[in-house]
Amino acid sequence: MPGLPIPTPASVAPGNFITGALWNANVYNGLFYLLNRPLFEGYQSAAQSIGSGSLIALAIDTTIVDTYGGHSNATNNSRYTVQPGAAGWYQVTSTAGFVANPNGARALEIHKNGVVIKLGYSGTDDSRADIAAALQCTAIVQLAAGDYVEGYVYQTSGAALSTNPVATGMTVIWEHA
Repeated sequence: MPGLPIPTPASVAPGNFITGALWNANVYNGLFYLLNRPLFEGYQSAAQSIGSGSLIALAIDTTIVDTYGGHSNATNNSRYTVQPGAAGWYQVTSTAGFVANPNGARALEIHKNGVVIKLGYSGTDDSRADIAAALQCTAIVQLAAGDYVEGYVYQTSGAALSTNPVATGMTVIWEHA
């Protein structure tokens, strides 16, 4: 069940009695929202092939927690979409792991509504073929209802590389309105 939208305090005038509705609007709904704010964490359960020179959205097919129903493991599974009533500032963290490969570079981006807003980059050490790349990128993003965020990866090894599903995922946390 999704949580409540961000509550709006009711007006109170001197002489008003504290009714159940007034209590719910001013106390209960606010506390419920703060204790059950939008939160999503998911990861890849299977490796994803990323072609050399291709910018690809990371598939997130396993949900750990999704308190507001902003992610689907089947449809547009690279996205977290802000639900009605939950607009605000969010902390978005995307992580990507790649199998070991000494060639080229790796990049991880966070996109809002299909447009890059943050970039993380990792060079590789050509002398070490046994080092796997792990990238993390975090952004504080203002999101309205219907906005979505995604993690995108790019690599230039010269051949397709697989992600490491243990190290690939996304976390989205509502910070404040």
